[in-house]
Amino acid sequence: MHSIFLELKLDREVTRLKNKKNMYTLAIVALILILGVGYAVVNSTNLTINGTAGAASTELKVVYDGNNSATTTKLTNVTAADDSKNATFTIADMVYNETIPVEFEIMNKEDDVDAVINYPSTFTNSNSTNFEVKLYYKACQKSDSCSYSEWTSGTKSLAAQAKATLKVEVRLKATPVTAQDSTTTVTVEYTAEPASA
Repeated sequence: MHSIFLELKLDREVTRLKNKKNMYTLAIVALILILGVGYAVVNSTNLTINGTAGAASTELKVVYDGNNSATTTKLTNVTAADDSKNATFTIADMVYNETIPVEFEIMNKEDDVDAVINYPSTFTNSNSTNFEVKLYYKACQKSDSCSYSEWTSGTKSLAAQAKATLKVEVRLKATPVTAQDSTTTVTVEYTAEPASA
């Protein structure tokens, strides 16, 4: 009987040890899960950025340099202020089929940025019934001889510290009936941007 009692006790002890082993295994698995979830909670971060970011806005300095030329007294109210991108002038008292050229120098005042000049966003003629207006462009390098080419669309290049000339030709294409018909006002305004490298 004593041996049965020992055997029974031994059986209970083995069962208890097996249960304890299972309990430790279960506790270790639960601990690993808790640590994993806790780590994820602690290390998950919501990134919230409030505010506005932007680059400093400084416009490319490609402007009229204040020099303009026309050899006629029929030209009045010429405005092409230095450091502006807008030129306006008025022509009056022309005779039929007469053409008057008006030139404006523009300069890329940037030290190290080449520019692309866009076809004028504003190129207006207040009296297109009687006057025809054309735009020409030339930019000469120091050693090059160059001539004007008509500019009807697209862009033109201008190197850093270089000058170019816009020429506006105004032609009286119809004989005016009234004094008001003998005058036109022309405006030329362009934009410029950095040339891509």
